[in-house]
Amino acid sequence: MKRSWKVVLLVLAALTFAILVHMHFIREYMDGRFMLGPNDGMAQMLPFKQHLYDQYTQGNFFYSFSFGLGGGIYSQLAYYFSTSIVYLFTLLVIKLLDIANVIGSPDVITWAKAILPVSIIRLTAALLLAVGVFRYLRIPLVPAFIGGCFYAGSAIYFRHVVYWEFFANAFLWLPLLVLGVEKIIRERKPYWFIAAVAISVFDNFYFSYISFIFIGIYAIARWFIKLSEDELPIKSQLLFFIPSVLLGFGIGSISFIPSVYAFLNNYRPAFEDPIPFYGNDDNILFTSRTLLLPVLFVFLICVGGFYKNKLFRLFALLSILFIFFQGSPRIASIFNGFSAPQYRFEYLSMFVVAGTIAVGLTQLHKVRKWQLLVAIGLTVLLYSLYLHHDMTLDLADDWAKYVWTGVALVLLAFLFYILKRKAWMLGICLAVVFATYIPLINAHQEKQLSEAGNVENSTQQLLTSDKYASNEQRGLIDDVLSSDESFARLEWKTNDNNTNMLLGFPGISIYSSILNKELLFFYYHDLNIDMKRESVSRYSGFGNRANLYSMLNGKYIMFDKEEKIAAPYGFRPYMESSNYIVYRNDNLLPFARVTAAAFDEKEMESHTPLEREHAMLDGIILSDGRSTEEAESLPDLMDKVSVEAAGGTYQDGQLQVDQTEGGLDLKLGDDLPQTGDYYVSFYLKNNDASAPLYDLTVNEFETNRKSQQSIYRTKVDELTIRVKATDTIRIRLPEGSYTMEDFRLQHEDYHMLDSAVAEAEDIPFSISHNQVTVDYDNLQEDSYLKIPVPYEKGWQVTVNGESRELLKADYAFLGVQLQNGENHIVFTYRPPYWNILVVLCIGSLLVSLVWGILLRKRHMAGEKGEKEA
Repeated sequence: MKRSWKVVLLVLAALTFAILVHMHFIREYMDGRFMLGPNDGMAQMLPFKQHLYDQYTQGNFFYSFSFGLGGGIYSQLAYYFSTSIVYLFTLLVIKLLDIANVIGSPDVITWAKAILPVSIIRLTAALLLAVGVFRYLRIPLVPAFIGGCFYAGSAIYFRHVVYWEFFANAFLWLPLLVLGVEKIIRERKPYWFIAAVAISVFDNFYFSYISFIFIGIYAIARWFIKLSEDELPIKSQLLFFIPSVLLGFGIGSISFIPSVYAFLNNYRPAFEDPIPFYGNDDNILFTSRTLLLPVLFVFLICVGGFYKNKLFRLFALLSILFIFFQGSPRIASIFNGFSAPQYRFEYLSMFVVAGTIAVGLTQLHKVRKWQLLVAIGLTVLLYSLYLHHDMTLDLADDWAKYVWTGVALVLLAFLFYILKRKAWMLGICLAVVFATYIPLINAHQEKQLSEAGNVENSTQQLLTSDKYASNEQRGLIDDVLSSDESFARLEWKTNDNNTNMLLGFPGISIYSSILNKELLFFYYHDLNIDMKRESVSRYSGFGNRANLYSMLNGKYIMFDKEEKIAAPYGFRPYMESSNYIVYRNDNLLPFARVTAAAFDEKEMESHTPLEREHAMLDGIILSDGRSTEEAESLPDLMDKVSVEAAGGTYQDGQLQVDQTEGGLDLKLGDDLPQTGDYYVSFYLKNNDASAPLYDLTVNEFETNRKSQQSIYRTKVDELTIRVKATDTIRIRLPEGSYTMEDFRLQHEDYHMLDSAVAEAEDIPFSISHNQVTVDYDNLQEDSYLKIPVPYEKGWQVTVNGESRELLKADYAFLGVQLQNGENHIVFTYRPPYWNILVVLCIGSLLVSLVWGILLRKRHMAGEKGEKEA
């Protein structure tokens, strides 16, 4: 058969296998359900895909003013999709289909529908790449293909696709790294490794880190297990590996450096819980969600005679090592950047498991029958032990019976092969393997993902409902913003902090693993803003604090009419639909503001959040020590407040709630104002370390607090809540024991906000992609200009064409010092170190090409010398 036909048949076989192992989700798709997780899948994957599509197709590749309060999408979304090669190809295809009018205007439904076909194609590609590497290792085609099937069609692949789709892309690049290592060791050809490193670091910095740990272990293992006599000596290998890694990083640095900077510029509380070295109870033979080992692997690894083969020994020992890693939270922490243990590295395990299977199948005819019979016995013993020690599963369970049936069929088939030793019987054995594994992996998807993971609820009906992103919500928001000629932010979210990306409007919330720490500190510490939900990796709203809405461009808030409406000061009903109403801020301050008053950030540390708001209204807070004013101090009114327990007892800062709900009543004295708002601050901690998430209400304000055991808690226990003026502030908590102390109460009458609005001057500005332009004639000789755009590395500013120092204003935003007279101010964003990285990328690529040419010439000269000799 011609080679081209073999390739065609191989591709068709890989595609067929990919379709078969996706049959569960194909059936789900036909029933209106998507291959999509109900949590991060809906809350992050779809919004980010849609948002990047909107930005990229508009020619905006670096910055988005709709990414929360604004952010560098190229760097902050590189963990997800902004530099994902698979996503970029998918985006291109969808755009072409849109241009050809094959599909309508792409929306979240488009991206949800695309997950399944993209997954099938990606699995096919990963399978073929694995086959290519195994073939390079001189494994025959059929065993190589079978091994590739178990790599690409593994449980962890489907879990990755469903919950965090970009995770699955790592399956593509790992075989290329292994091939690159082998090319250097065997042929002294570094360009494959350079290309693999470059692709890996460009595609995703996080998984390149995980894959590089593996490839380092693999390369070291190859130093001890030599597969041929003419391999490059270790010292010579290093002379290839080191420059290859550097050049690969240099090429991929154009993505890697900005994304790593974004990661380092993120903030997440340190994980301080003890991490045991060993203690994962994952049942890798029966129920594991991530590393479900196929029975064929278990059988082959139990054959002692196979370990004489060096290639089998390499893959088998690496498999055993990574299976050991699966049981270690400490190792899982290392793979997760020395943070909380996360089991995301199982694709590495499945690659060496697949290699073990591929090599083992080639050795079956080389060992004695008794060794194979012993292996069958050991396999039965291992499955029996794993079932016996699993406290959540026993033989009477349907799933255990299902797995045991598959194990029995496979082992019986091999038993007949062992007894007869006919080549055609091996084919029957492999047919039985596939006939049991394909239904098993589909059933595993149904059990662990659709049922246990609630993926069965990811329906088209849900994605178009009021709980996610309905047409009614979209229509009202479009009507509101289309009537507004200026750039304005609207607060609205369903169950998702990224609703604004789904519906395409500038919002005031975000949920992403990588965020600008300046903004997070602004929320957590500087202004102590309660987001109505405690959780890391997100911010939302301004805690119903009118000053912040006015200063940070929060012009609109949308409410569900069926829920309690608590609009901040200055907001009035503006527009409505059947189920929703939008309030507009009548006290919105200009986008660009000027001032001569400067306050020092360090001097403001002794001031309260409300006093800091006033300083922001009155002037600018700077971090460099420059100050011209002293901030006002507002009185603490707690000495005019009586504190009484409700539904429990309170003494010495300890609150015991004995009823279903209780707490404290802060009864204000008769001489305190009954107009305006109050800011009440206090320290709150649940004394029960094992208590679950709990609700906290302070009059009309509702929020919740995480369990102390949650890895997603912010560890910010100092709260500031704004409530409407009243005679009693009621703090309510569920039954339990709490520490509540350090109370402070301040009154806000909004005279400063009203004055700022009355004195504000509209300053012309324009926003275009990654640039903000402001024109201001400084006749009053003001000193500073500030805009509500988050401060982060990558922003630069010019005044009248000359570069100026970029100031960090009001803790987390952009500012610049003004000149007298005309000021043409341009703020421009580029990813961090962009110009240098472009040069480094191109330079590394050119050096790689020159090195490759020189090596090729040397190789050709060597071959010529051999012929002449």
